[in-house]
Amino acid sequence: MSTQEKFLAIKYAAGILHTKDIIEHVNSQLDKGIWSDVFLEILDCDPKGWGCISTLFEKYLKEIGVLIPTIEEAARELVEHHVLLIASGTVMPCVQFKKLLEEIDNYDYYSKTKDYLGDNLGIHQMYGWYYEDYCTVDQINQGILEASKVWVTTYAKKH
Repeated sequence: MSTQEKFLAIKYAAGILHTKDIIEHVNSQLDKGIWSDVFLEILDCDPKGWGCISTLFEKYLKEIGVLIPTIEEAARELVEHHVLLIASGTVMPCVQFKKLLEEIDNYDYYSKTKDYLGDNLGIHQMYGWYYEDYCTVDQINQGILEASKVWVTTYAKKH
């Protein structure tokens, strides 16, 4: 079981994996010489609609022992993925935080808010910086970067 399949399962649970993503993954696995009978079923699926492809993708994940997380688990994994990238300093904080928000859009973090939007995921400081109106882009990026470093020390899983 690979990390790639685990990440695909996370995206699947979050509702951001699409039919074309699954087909691309199947083709890339076949190109690498990795085989599953389910791959053939996915490629033979006609029409290549979500109902058929997603059912087969779930079958494939079960075959290789990858569990599909809950939406809550998926959102937390996506937050960690993006915040670690931001904290590494290798990406533009604003751009990466926007991707994070897009990817957790199906997760209802609004109703789980205690004091500040996103506080249940620990992203409230970054969220505040992202929507800051009275700072320069550089100040906003710096604020998101610093908040992401705090997030890593407070919320990140210790691997």
